[in-house]
Amino acid sequence: MPTHHDVLDRFARIHTGPPPFDDGRAAATVERYFGQETSREVGALSRVPGETDANYKFTIGTSQYLLKVSHAADDERIALQQKVLRHLHACDLPFGLPRVVDTAEGDHYLRVKAGSGDLIVRVLTWLPGHPLGPIEVPAAELLDDIGSAAGALAASLDQVDLGAAPSLTSHWDLDTGLAVLDTYRDQLPGQSALLTRALEITDAALSAAGPLPQALIHNDLNVFNLLATTSTHRTRVSGIIDFGDMQITSRINDLAILIASVCRSGTNFVPNAARIAAAYHHRRPLTATEIDVLFPLVLLRTATVLVTTTQLARTDPRHRRTIRPEHLDDLASKDPLVVTAAFRNACGFPRAHDIDRAARWIAESTHRFVPIVDGPVRVTDHSVRSTHFDGVDPLDTTALTAADTGRDVGCSDTAATIGRYREPHFTRGGPRTHAADRNDIILALQVQAQASTEILAPIAGHARASADGVLIIDHTPAGAPVWTRYCGLVDTPTGAVDAGTRIGRTTGPATPVLAQLLTVDPDTVDVPWFCSSTDIGVLEHFAPDASALLGPDHTARPWSARLPDSLARRAAHLPRTHPTYFEEPLDMVRAHGCWFFDENGNRYLDALNNVTLLGHCHPRLTAAAARQLGRLQTNSRFVYDALTDYTDALVDTLPGGLDVVYMLNSGSEANDLALRMARHVTGRDDIVVIEDAYHGYTSVVSDVSPARYKHYGKPETTHAVPNPDRYRGTYGYDDPDAGTKYAREVIAEFDRLIAGGRPPAAFIYEALLAGGGQVVLPANYLAPIHAAARERGILTIADEVQVGFGRLGSAFWGFQTQGPQVVPDFVTMGKSMGNGFPVAAMVTTRAHSRRFDETGRFFSTYGGNPTACVVAHEVLNVLAEEGLQENADTTGEYLRQALRELGQRHPLIGDVRGQGFYSGVEFVLDSATKQHASTETLTICNRLKDNGVLVYPTGPHWNILKIKPPLTFTADDADFFVDALDGVLTRGW
Repeated sequence: MPTHHDVLDRFARIHTGPPPFDDGRAAATVERYFGQETSREVGALSRVPGETDANYKFTIGTSQYLLKVSHAADDERIALQQKVLRHLHACDLPFGLPRVVDTAEGDHYLRVKAGSGDLIVRVLTWLPGHPLGPIEVPAAELLDDIGSAAGALAASLDQVDLGAAPSLTSHWDLDTGLAVLDTYRDQLPGQSALLTRALEITDAALSAAGPLPQALIHNDLNVFNLLATTSTHRTRVSGIIDFGDMQITSRINDLAILIASVCRSGTNFVPNAARIAAAYHHRRPLTATEIDVLFPLVLLRTATVLVTTTQLARTDPRHRRTIRPEHLDDLASKDPLVVTAAFRNACGFPRAHDIDRAARWIAESTHRFVPIVDGPVRVTDHSVRSTHFDGVDPLDTTALTAADTGRDVGCSDTAATIGRYREPHFTRGGPRTHAADRNDIILALQVQAQASTEILAPIAGHARASADGVLIIDHTPAGAPVWTRYCGLVDTPTGAVDAGTRIGRTTGPATPVLAQLLTVDPDTVDVPWFCSSTDIGVLEHFAPDASALLGPDHTARPWSARLPDSLARRAAHLPRTHPTYFEEPLDMVRAHGCWFFDENGNRYLDALNNVTLLGHCHPRLTAAAARQLGRLQTNSRFVYDALTDYTDALVDTLPGGLDVVYMLNSGSEANDLALRMARHVTGRDDIVVIEDAYHGYTSVVSDVSPARYKHYGKPETTHAVPNPDRYRGTYGYDDPDAGTKYAREVIAEFDRLIAGGRPPAAFIYEALLAGGGQVVLPANYLAPIHAAARERGILTIADEVQVGFGRLGSAFWGFQTQGPQVVPDFVTMGKSMGNGFPVAAMVTTRAHSRRFDETGRFFSTYGGNPTACVVAHEVLNVLAEEGLQENADTTGEYLRQALRELGQRHPLIGDVRGQGFYSGVEFVLDSATKQHASTETLTICNRLKDNGVLVYPTGPHWNILKIKPPLTFTADDADFFVDALDGVLTRGW
């Protein structure tokens, strides 16, 4: 190990700093370097930071360069840099590197006088791009690219023909990092104990590892020497700079330096660092020994940066401390064996020998285990699927815990209940976020039993109590390379225990006993009882399946997700065209209010599902449905009050004259019936629609839905008019007469068809175009169309299936947002009408209804059934009593304003539009050309899902977020949504 004197001597090099060199001399030096003919082309010089060099950026014509002025003592280091850069440029690396620029005389550098000595001056090309430094938490794809770039560089550096090995040393050499810590730790009294711990961890690991592979390395792969370029939120490594610290040292040091810098925020440190290591390993394979010392070296690098920058900042204002002591503390608190296991797992290395031996012993010895519970046991469910959580508000953690611990254990039988290994406990759930480290997956069995139930030793061993009262049994004395651990027992023994003897008693079902099987001594490795989904793949090596503790005859199995099987069965029995949301679908189990819960207990904000108008599982609706189902459920050819009570209430929400209600089951049926009736009443067949619209799935309705018939051809009776899209259309937001002008195009189509002998039967529209791209109709659009339609005998159909029932905020029905003079002949509704219960309706005038009577009786078996009517009626009541229409108006605008502000920071957001709780965010690749960012929009939706928000693309090009949450959506929900979107766009992909 270097002496303290060696450390101080190496520190002096960086403490001395760059040589003195002013701007005027720099300009003259550039002129000399390139020759007189370039002097007129040289642009202004600007000083850029450097630890030991004086650096100047300048231009000649359109080319950019970096002038570097170094101490003459660095001549060997500079010669190495020049040689290496020339070699690397021949290696076809997937990123840029500075090029060496020769002088006008063909030399690699100049020597200039400085006082009594010389300085060395050289020029490199300037690399475009921005440092990765400002990116606190890189996206997963960028982490992969960072690791891959570093691995590619390392592989190319291996090929450099060095000749005689350079004798360079550096303060930053991690091979001498222990000496640096030992020298400076006492000079930081507030962090002395922390630095000592870092020193001890690293010293132990390096001593155990022995000699490490040596190589020429960059030695300063930090986030300010990695350059990147970003295009539509896709950030990738574009260059690597600053080769001034290169030297021959332990090859793994470069990766440790890289991880310490890139993962400095501490967020998701282990998975992010493991991801970088895996990508590096793919390009430049590591040895198992290198993997085993990687985390200690990351710790060492973090500690040496902390002490060094602290020392520099004390005497030199150019420097500041770049590492927070809290970050080092966080790293030092991690278990090196667990982190190393994560690195091994990511890079495809086998488990450590002792752990692998224990795992094999368990697999071969399950017949030796005595059940820890002597008596009957039954498996119970603690996941989100458990029936114990039915009827409990899943957002109320206190109520969930009470439901979970208040199970009827022992009330009707003497059986103990067993909670499964790896089960995600719903009581420990929460929102899924980017930085989630929610520990809800149990790494043990959970036993609930009557008080004084005996728990038995599964194998002979030696019992001891930990500091926190947990019982630990070391089974290695009995030849079993495992340990077991128990929490929640009383009357526990110490010393030798035989298999099947009592090791404690339970205190009752309210205090569960946790029983864990371990492949490591828990005093050596701190294995938790619960972990996150991110950590389970590693921690299960240390705490494997504890089901063996129930004995060889028990059939208990670890918890496993049902999603793979569900997807397989969907593929087997559902049509291929039946879609699922997201690249990685979710298996939904519960919902409440504005939140969904998947089978893992993850919570997702629902900004997508406009069916649940009042929020999921509204207690008044579930009570009304259950009550009616227990009273009467039949068809509407019988007379019952629920039907007429509801139709009376529904008609009261509509303009006068719209007073005949046809009760149906879906919005598609409602639109189908309206079209059928319009064609009968007018004796015409042709229908005018708005381009890109969607009105349903039946044959009739698909034929008037451009979003559907584009897949099979437009029927000759359907005629589409332009989408009145003020972001992309002919008439924009800046045109106050846009509505009138777009309306003229519709009226012109009426007249064209009439002139051609094909007068339309009807014009069907949504008051806000959903499938058409969340397009808000401009003012004065519908009124002239309605007037013209009446004059020409054309009927109007307002499709309110998606936008009705107060969703648009300023009016109960969408068509009403266009003014009181807009009164359609038919109003269709569905989806949110029953808050998810299947119910729909079409409302028209008595005159139209009488004409349709000519076709015979009309009856829908389930349309208007008692339960549907009771639920739909309660929807109207709740809407009014809870002020949800008003909330849609105010909170919807609050959300859009926040999204518009987000658009100022993220150019991918081209437009934000909407009314009430029906909004759209349109993503574009270029604000001028408005090129559709379709791929990016789907990526954003998938990333938002991973961050606990559900939303999905819409529009003709699938580049628009459709945001249509329940009307109970709050300002806090809006903030959660916007923060998640901001995070996704900031991190990129």
